[in-house]
Amino acid sequence: MSWRSRPNDEPSVHDHPETEPPNATGGFVIGQDELVRVVRDRDLQALNQYNGVGGLSSLLKTDLERGIDRRDDEILQRRHAFGSNTYPCKKGHTFWSYIWKASQFPLSLVMIIAVVINAFLLRIKRKAIHDGLYVETCAIAATVLDIILRAFTEYKQSRQFEKFSEEKRNVPQDVIRGGRRLSVSSYDIVVGDIVPLKNGCQVPADGVLFVANSLKIDEQEITGSHLIVQKDILKDPFLLSGSKVIEGIGTMLVTSVGVNTEWGKKIETQPETDEEKPFQLYVKRLAISASWLVIMLASIACIVQLCRYFNGRTKKSDGTPMYITGSTTFDEAMEFVIKSLSFGMGTIIVAVPVGLFIAVLLNLANTTRKMMSDNALVQTLSACETMGYVTTILCHKTGILTLNKMSVVDVWAGGIRTEDVEDVSQLPSILKEIIIEGIAQNTNGSVVFETGVTEPEVYGSPTEQAILRWGNKLGMKFDEARSGSPVFHVIPFNPKKKYGGVALQVGTGHHVHWKGSAKVILNSCKWYMDGANNRIAVGEQRREMEGTIGDMSMRGMRCAALAYQSYELGSLRTTEEELSTLPQDLVLLAIIGIKDPCRPDAREAVDMCKYGGIKVCMVTEDDVSTAQAVAMECGILRDTSGEHIRTAAQFCDLTDLEREQISGDILVFAQSSPRDNLLLVEALKRSGHVVAATGMGIHDTKTLLAADVSLAIGMGGTAAAKESSDIIILDDSFATIVKVIQWCRYLYTNVQRYVLFRLTVSVSAVAICVVEVVFYDAFPLNAVQLLLLNLIVDIFGALALAYRPPARKIMGKPPVGIRDHLITKTMWFKMAIQVIYLVLLLALIHSDSILKLDHGHNGDAEKVKNTFLFNSLVFCLVFNEFEIRSGDQTLKDILRDNMFIITITSTIIFQIILIEFLGIFVSAVRLNLKKWLISILVGFLSQVATRFPLEAYQYYRH
Repeated sequence: MSWRSRPNDEPSVHDHPETEPPNATGGFVIGQDELVRVVRDRDLQALNQYNGVGGLSSLLKTDLERGIDRRDDEILQRRHAFGSNTYPCKKGHTFWSYIWKASQFPLSLVMIIAVVINAFLLRIKRKAIHDGLYVETCAIAATVLDIILRAFTEYKQSRQFEKFSEEKRNVPQDVIRGGRRLSVSSYDIVVGDIVPLKNGCQVPADGVLFVANSLKIDEQEITGSHLIVQKDILKDPFLLSGSKVIEGIGTMLVTSVGVNTEWGKKIETQPETDEEKPFQLYVKRLAISASWLVIMLASIACIVQLCRYFNGRTKKSDGTPMYITGSTTFDEAMEFVIKSLSFGMGTIIVAVPVGLFIAVLLNLANTTRKMMSDNALVQTLSACETMGYVTTILCHKTGILTLNKMSVVDVWAGGIRTEDVEDVSQLPSILKEIIIEGIAQNTNGSVVFETGVTEPEVYGSPTEQAILRWGNKLGMKFDEARSGSPVFHVIPFNPKKKYGGVALQVGTGHHVHWKGSAKVILNSCKWYMDGANNRIAVGEQRREMEGTIGDMSMRGMRCAALAYQSYELGSLRTTEEELSTLPQDLVLLAIIGIKDPCRPDAREAVDMCKYGGIKVCMVTEDDVSTAQAVAMECGILRDTSGEHIRTAAQFCDLTDLEREQISGDILVFAQSSPRDNLLLVEALKRSGHVVAATGMGIHDTKTLLAADVSLAIGMGGTAAAKESSDIIILDDSFATIVKVIQWCRYLYTNVQRYVLFRLTVSVSAVAICVVEVVFYDAFPLNAVQLLLLNLIVDIFGALALAYRPPARKIMGKPPVGIRDHLITKTMWFKMAIQVIYLVLLLALIHSDSILKLDHGHNGDAEKVKNTFLFNSLVFCLVFNEFEIRSGDQTLKDILRDNMFIITITSTIIFQIILIEFLGIFVSAVRLNLKKWLISILVGFLSQVATRFPLEAYQYYRH
């Protein structure tokens, strides 16, 4: 038990020791080191040497009742003297460290080895190959650009995360300054602040308690102990930043902030982890498998080509063998060997799908940035993948589906019910006085009247604010009512019991005021106050009162009740356990209906989830009637049958198997606690659901950790909930959660697009090279052309397919199964068609009678043919990008995408310049207009070839 009275021996704020400690700073007579040492060592002896909390507050120039001054210069002085309540971000890795990391990536190592071997071969007989320098330059450029682009994307993303990482620790916190209770950012708390604490909050700084009522603290994250600590202002008044208030209320004096706290030191020593990126495991396995296949096929092609050459089956343009034993010189043979091996290395470089990871990183960076602009801060990157699989959202009612702006709209008091809460003339004066006394004293909130302002500022939880505003309408003068009666004992609000109270000394007796759930309070009431200020037995009126509560609940109101009991001097129970027990002879003062409006966009967002195959399950502490009314208003329920409604008590009474069986049918989970929500999440997961759960308080952390994707509330959430979450919803809106799902589904489909595109290029390049070498005994694409294809695919292709907004119809199908393959059967079919088309194209090019391109049979004609093949392959890639993008977009929509148009245009311009003006560098010749048009037609027909009435992408409905 503790009192709000100030000890008589407490030193004044202006009393200072005659001698100043050696490390005192900023005009304060105590230094930071002493303050840190007292709390860190939990040194009661040292605290007593300062005359307890009262003496410590004097040294810090703090009044324990009024707090510090609210002036900016006062706050700034304390911040300069003792530091700010912020935690400096760890210095991130340098760009060069990301370069080193990217170069060690397995596929990058394959490319580096291929480049080194290629360069070595070219240097053995540089004179034998005229374009050796170009090959080396392109090979090195392709490898270096891949590494730089990967490193730059990861580096930029890490900077973006550093920029927004502090958002999760920025929570509103009540402090007392200048005698008034204010809400400030946790970053603005300074040493000397007076901080009220209540159930569910996180301690924002190190400090010392001087008021504690049944205060229980969880220090597990700081000390590692799993024990819940009962705080006592005499035996253990020390509080550590980052610990959590499990039960009760209290008030603390802040002694250390920021890096000087135990929490700050822990953050500084936390090791950095290399977080797994979305799709990383699958794409890595796919890319490595594809790389080994490419290496094997390229090796086979080289071996076949060399065998044919040394067996005399490789012909010159005049039809004679290129190799004749005893006639062919060593230099000529070595030239062919190096050319063949160089071609194989080039094939490996272009076909190894390093660009898969670049595309994933680009898409991920773009998606997280866009989500941030939509008020969603991603903390765990892998959640971007999992969110696309979500089948059920476990969503809190208050603050997410509703606005969390509560107001009293319906009142029963004095035997009269009124919805005109502005008109209080019907209430008798004595009843109003008792109600005002209860409202002002039995609250953790406050009312502040600023000079020159007509409407006062009201602080506290949304429910408390609503009741305090109603008290103002009754004529409550908050400060006078608070100071009118000394507080004898405080009974903190207990979420499980759903009530709280305060015992006051009034004259020669006591008043004990109670506030809580209307049903709980009414069950303990024996009397009520009528309009004539008479105490009347409830009796038959109970049914009417219960009907009033039921009617309010059915209209979506949260019902609270106020009651009290008076005691003569000496008759009040004295033990804390007795005082905390709700008596059964209370006098009912009022039944209050509190309305929290639904968000205007909540119903549309819920409907979109249903359209996308996602079930929304609303969890709330409210009773069934209130929960059902709100769920109907939000569109979660379509009827009032109650078939999809369960209370936590009903759910907990079931066996684990029964919970699994019914969990998927629950749309409204009423009268639930965080522990009950955890049981529901576990049951849903066991039954095969992928669950996203919201949370805001410290008691929600276990539920958040158990869910597949955890969503913390940004504005009303605690730091503990934010630390435990994967994604922070900054505006607390359910519509933002739906936007997150859209973006994550978009990420999934975009990765699918690029994987299809990149694998098609890899398989096509290898197929063309192998077929050409094995069947036509020629090199269709030289090493430089292959390397340029690699640049086009990995850089331009990744950019073209990464930057685009999500389509609204992306929510038109149920979510993809978490165990479904990223590459579907239809996508493999599309790839096979594209490869077959290109192989047939190769055959047609070699058959001059069909295309009638008049290549001829001399060396220049071979260059024309190979140039035409190279040009056609590039246009196939360009039109393939259009085909992939057109899965869910019209041509008009595609042409509005600036990044896509820029990259496609750049690719075409680059190809024109390369063929027409820089052909010497790629062993290409100029093409006439006819061949250019046929190349474009070939590319266009490749898009037509892969179009068929089957769904390639999981989320789209054609």
